[in-house]
Amino acid sequence: MGRGKALKRLRRDAAYLLIIAVVRLFRLLPRRAALTVGSILGRIVPSLFRTEYRLAIDNLAIAFGKEKKPAEIHRLARESFRHAALNFVDTVRIGVMSPDEIMAVCVPHDLDRALEVVRKKTGVIGLTSHTGCWEMLGSYLALSGFPVAVIARKLYDPRLDELLYRSRVGVGARVIARGEDTRDILRALREGCILGILIDQDTLVKGVFVDFFGRPAHTASAPAALALRYGLPVLPIFTYRDRHHRHHICVRDCIDMEESGDRERDVTTMTAKCSMAIEEFIREHPEQWVWFHRRWKTRPEPTAGGDKP
Repeated sequence: MGRGKALKRLRRDAAYLLIIAVVRLFRLLPRRAALTVGSILGRIVPSLFRTEYRLAIDNLAIAFGKEKKPAEIHRLARESFRHAALNFVDTVRIGVMSPDEIMAVCVPHDLDRALEVVRKKTGVIGLTSHTGCWEMLGSYLALSGFPVAVIARKLYDPRLDELLYRSRVGVGARVIARGEDTRDILRALREGCILGILIDQDTLVKGVFVDFFGRPAHTASAPAALALRYGLPVLPIFTYRDRHHRHHICVRDCIDMEESGDRERDVTTMTAKCSMAIEEFIREHPEQWVWFHRRWKTRPEPTAGGDKP
């Protein structure tokens, strides 16, 4: 093993040990105490990670620069880090919470919409976002008796990936690794699962450019393509945290499907509607989205005339 690889492995092992120590601390503490520590850490993070804090401010300025004053944008940026820390605490504690404890901290809204769609047993595209504690959302649905499958990106460290995997399957959810055998996805849909997909980040997946807070954003098109090809409903399901640390599960109306006969155009139209549903929810709870992600990193290709869109 070369010196560079050895150093990289040493750093990865050190990061793993630190994360495991933090996870064990939060799992040992009562939830209220763990969340208090998480909130304190979340307030400190912006001062330690200045690049990410500046990125959050820049992204918020893109989204709300014409609507909110600079002081409010800075406040939202700081709050987004605090909420990320709080959600990390609850995520790592799911593995040591009983089903009753998980159900007790969740508040469902309009869950009958999900029941009505799932009863048709056609499979459901569960559209959600990185707002609130999305891991708690999946746990609640699975414990409520819904057949849940989630498409998840593997973490950089297999040991951490295994930790999160055990937490997800422990509540009854099925985990499908992103980018692997698509037959697992189709099998889950045929069995009537709610297939949880997050499309609000700029990742290396097939996608299209659609509007997101007034700017073109590269957005995964798989949910729209699956829905159109197999006639599946797209059900927006989101979550947010209140000041008492309860997780509100919000089920919205299915997104209308339009079919013009031009499949490529229809996929783009459907993806745009999905993006708009996510944006609308983020606008309701802007402090709870991950603004420190480079959402507009990928840019559209220049037009034929050489001008950028």
